[in-house]
Amino acid sequence: MSSLEESSDVVPPAMATLLVTVARAADDLRLFHDTVAKAHIGASPPFPRTAVAAVSRVLTNLKYVEQDLREVLIALGLPETPP
Repeated sequence: MSSLEESSDVVPPAMATLLVTVARAADDLRLFHDTVAKAHIGASPPFPRTAVAAVSRVLTNLKYVEQDLREVLIALGLPETPP
């Protein structure tokens, strides 16, 4: 079996798995967004440094995910979404 044949066998299940994972992540992100948007976040207690570090990691990781998903779109020959 050639690598092209192997690739064509791997792509459909990989894309199906990616779509399921992205859908679940989108649901999780929406739930997080809605929960935080509804929360009454006051000045106290102070925001722990660990939470600040976690926010920074989340933002960095989401940036990388966005870049990687854009690469997948390009590899599939689909139109790129605006940044």
